[in-house]
Amino acid sequence: MLVDQATRLEQIQCTEALWLGVVETFAKAGLSHAVYLTVGAEFDAPFMRSTIPGLYDNYPPERDPFLRHSCTSYDILTLGAAYIDSHPYVSETERAFVERAAKAGLNAGLGIPVRLKGFDRFGGFIVGNDQDSKGFDANILPRADELRLFCHLIHRRFEDLAADSSTPLPKAFDDLSPREREIVLLLARGCSRQEAAEICDISVHTVSDYAKAAYRKLGVHNRAQAAALLHAAATGHRG
Repeated sequence: MLVDQATRLEQIQCTEALWLGVVETFAKAGLSHAVYLTVGAEFDAPFMRSTIPGLYDNYPPERDPFLRHSCTSYDILTLGAAYIDSHPYVSETERAFVERAAKAGLNAGLGIPVRLKGFDRFGGFIVGNDQDSKGFDANILPRADELRLFCHLIHRRFEDLAADSSTPLPKAFDDLSPREREIVLLLARGCSRQEAAEICDISVHTVSDYAKAAYRKLGVHNRAQAAALLHAAATGHRG
């Protein structure tokens, strides 16, 4: 159940690792692509994570047509090139954006609005795959309510971690694989190896292997030194 996965992911202590876990969870549910996008009350200060590199190049994320809907409604939308003809209000520029996403593998999707009571920020998740509308209706649409609950739980966690989202990772982290990065971040933020194994759904031995490989690439010997790298990046960014 996705709710069980959300409970596991809520233990994660940093934005980057949380997004990696969310993407992995969506993939297991048959959703190969995901976008998480929120903005402030004035459609400003966008926060975005996406599995499609460059999706918003030359197209500011705050102009995503999904945000117009999320501003006023909690209704789930069917989105993507597979459903574009059911949205006649889409402009030619927006249509080109949707078709670019389809070429990257997000042909059919769900737009799931999220907003927490008392918070000005709004937006949501766009999740999808390369199916046509018929296949998507049969395989994914019946899980819409389950996906909605999962997305709301994850959005709440992202909001909880918002203070960390603006802190860049040290340049050395570019050399790590996604899983190595996830493990180092979990350990550096205070998770035990057992906890990291449970969060990532792998063995403790595998966690140790990833940690050793990552520490070698980073030029450190343990979690404390990795945490010091992160702290230096955070304080340097703020300074």
